[in-house]
Amino acid sequence: MDSNKGAIPKKSLKDLIKEKRRAKMTEVVLDNPEIRSVVEDPYKPTYDYKASERLATAYGYVPSQRHYSPWDKDFPECPSRALNINRAIQPLIDRLDLLRYNDMVETDVSDLLSFVHPPDAVDKIKELFASESEDEATKYDSIYFNGMHSFQGAIDAVKAAVSLTRLIVEDKVQNGFANIRPPGHHALPCVPNGYCTFNNVAIVAKYLLKNNLAEKILIVDYDVHHGQGTQEIFYNSDKVLYFSIHRYEHGTFWPNLVESNFDHIGQEEGKGYNINVPLNETRLNDHDYLAIIINILLPIAYEFNPSIILVSAGYDACIGCPEGRMCVTPAFYGHLITLLSGLANGKIAVFLEGGYCLSSLADSALRTVRALLGDPCHPLQYTTHINPSVIDSINNTKIALRPYWNCLQMEPLVEIKDIQNYDRFNYHVAVRHFIGEPERPPFPTRGFYPLNSLGEEALIKNYITFLQTERYNLSETVIGYMVNEEAFLHDPPSNQTTQEVQDRIDVIIDKLTDFNLIGQMTNLNIRPERPISWSLIDQYIKSTHGEQYLKNIDNDALPKKPDVYLCSSTREVCRWSVAVLAWIGMKIKDKEISHGVGIVRPPGHHAKKSSAGGFCLINNVVVAADYLINQSGYKKILIVDFDVHHGDGTQQLTYNRRDIMYISMHRFDNAKFFPKDKSGNFTYLGSGPGLGFNINIPFSSGKMGNADYLYTWMKIVLPVSYSYNPDIIIVSAGFDAGINDPLGNYSVAPETFGHMINLLKSVAPMVLALEGGYNLETTSLGVVNCVRALLGHPLPMPVLSKVTDEAKATMQNVINIAKYHWPILQVNKSCDPVIRDEHKSEYIEEETQ
Repeated sequence: MDSNKGAIPKKSLKDLIKEKRRAKMTEVVLDNPEIRSVVEDPYKPTYDYKASERLATAYGYVPSQRHYSPWDKDFPECPSRALNINRAIQPLIDRLDLLRYNDMVETDVSDLLSFVHPPDAVDKIKELFASESEDEATKYDSIYFNGMHSFQGAIDAVKAAVSLTRLIVEDKVQNGFANIRPPGHHALPCVPNGYCTFNNVAIVAKYLLKNNLAEKILIVDYDVHHGQGTQEIFYNSDKVLYFSIHRYEHGTFWPNLVESNFDHIGQEEGKGYNINVPLNETRLNDHDYLAIIINILLPIAYEFNPSIILVSAGYDACIGCPEGRMCVTPAFYGHLITLLSGLANGKIAVFLEGGYCLSSLADSALRTVRALLGDPCHPLQYTTHINPSVIDSINNTKIALRPYWNCLQMEPLVEIKDIQNYDRFNYHVAVRHFIGEPERPPFPTRGFYPLNSLGEEALIKNYITFLQTERYNLSETVIGYMVNEEAFLHDPPSNQTTQEVQDRIDVIIDKLTDFNLIGQMTNLNIRPERPISWSLIDQYIKSTHGEQYLKNIDNDALPKKPDVYLCSSTREVCRWSVAVLAWIGMKIKDKEISHGVGIVRPPGHHAKKSSAGGFCLINNVVVAADYLINQSGYKKILIVDFDVHHGDGTQQLTYNRRDIMYISMHRFDNAKFFPKDKSGNFTYLGSGPGLGFNINIPFSSGKMGNADYLYTWMKIVLPVSYSYNPDIIIVSAGFDAGINDPLGNYSVAPETFGHMINLLKSVAPMVLALEGGYNLETTSLGVVNCVRALLGHPLPMPVLSKVTDEAKATMQNVINIAKYHWPILQVNKSCDPVIRDEHKSEYIEEETQ
């Protein structure tokens, strides 16, 4: 008998090493969702959305005109609020799907209310309203009623809210605005409160969860008063993420609750899912609120990845509201909706809450509806600095939530021993401070609210009118596109192999056609009329690059490089590329289009004043920017470059300018990755008048993926872009950081580029200018996702793992040097891991991780 029969053969050392590597790789793949998605099928998410297009916007209108205070004719929560909003949106009414009676859910109203409010509590409210007793009303905080008319109005508001949301989750509409009253977010399960009878938003959320119509729900509450009712209802839930920005003033502002502070983050399964950003000063503006959205809401929302977003839309933080005393402009609300629109397949339901200055309320609601329709955002009121109290509030909230969200773990924790004397510019200690006193019954029913004087009302109305007439563009979103039709003439010699070929453009056009996107854009072909003077384009090319350099191109006299080739038509092709980008910018200036896509080659961002490189001969974006500043009246142009290679040419040509700002996010590898120039490092900030207007975000020693790119974009690119406040953005859109690119070797999915564009498009009109990208499938699908973002179509969500340590270090390096030039970045501080009480130095909380 052969004793070795069936025995396992011995493995060689080489085989054992291979097996160990395979096992390790399998472990890495299973642990990292980004890598796992690439291994499975990196392009499937985009193809799954091929037939997914933007749907209509619904509008529900329940003014409850017989619900008002019978005791006080000046009571601010009144039918005029909904009536004025409805009047303001009439120019858009034909573009909206109106919520009609047969759209209403058939669920019995008592069943709807019971999701949040126990039947005996509903019966008690019904009896209270039926009594019509003002004396009984004094037992409740800020409650009024006009008999059963008020009860019926509250029921109608709930039904409209649920019905509108049902249309969204059933994919009958994209999103919707519920112009309903009474509001709801203060209503507790058993007690009406703060003008609110039933909690409309909470009932909607419970309805969706109970009927398996949503897995995870994000509630965004920007009413100036804390929605304590909504918070209480979902305080133990990890299925509903509640986010609230509210005036607090250390508890001295209504509802005067300690529970409204930053350290109340949920409990049990809901711990970390309740987010309060309490504001401790008044007169805060657009950029103060924007800093909160960018640093807290957006990163957490992307990590949470909700199925739908419900918005408690209170407009009492808007300028003019006597209750809020804030200075947020109506435009902010459109920006917020647009920034959120990449999430949840664009499923957003907005429900009216507060807002008591009729002129700013109506215009804010109008901007919200326009954003839901996908219209361009109106510019924010410009400012440079963030209020110091807001910076404190942001960091307080971040440290309280840090253990529960990876995206809040970017900055290192630092133990601060002397909390009286420390570097407050770079470090932060979270301090809990409450000096409020909740009000007690009997509560007043008349005249307890602040009012604007007649003079103040007139000033506010004039200011809102100024914003509408002077700066408000009523046009719908129109996306233009142009192709360099001469590009095929720039062809490499037969004896030279290169990745920069005409197929790059051809495959993009084929893919846009295949995804039915070409027909949704306006073709801006300039060939029939040639309105741009060719000699003028040549003049700007010459002023950028110099006459001798252009002669060298014409005479094929450039130094020979493996990454540069010339042919007899190269100069003409480059001129067309510049003309395409300039023409798109001119059409944006003329308000004929909102954004534009320039599909051009060869790329240009490596072209310096008198040298070519990296397939680039003429710097298309810089020449076009210079043309637009001098010929079309643009004052400030932002160039954002996400090509995996640093745009060394663009940087050189704009380095001492402030009318053209350059931001580049690129692979650097300590100057060992092409173009192998140390000037791509974060320390190169510009010179002379351009100091601070050049920002490099250089990644080294790691393979960057979706989370690295998207969170770096949110943390640096987006806030600095808003702070620069450009007239137009030109995006050097290179897709060679994408998966499977032979040159970049990064793993950014095509859909990630779409989300980056979706976040940036609210800042200013945008020209997308093709740069690199040499895997044809990755590049073409990257363009597809960017175009979908500009058109407002739903976007596939990228798989987001943890941000790499290298990306975190890069962010810190950039922020630490750039924040001296861009105060919005001063929000980012290293925090002590302990939350302290005012006037106490001992630790009273467990340290955050």
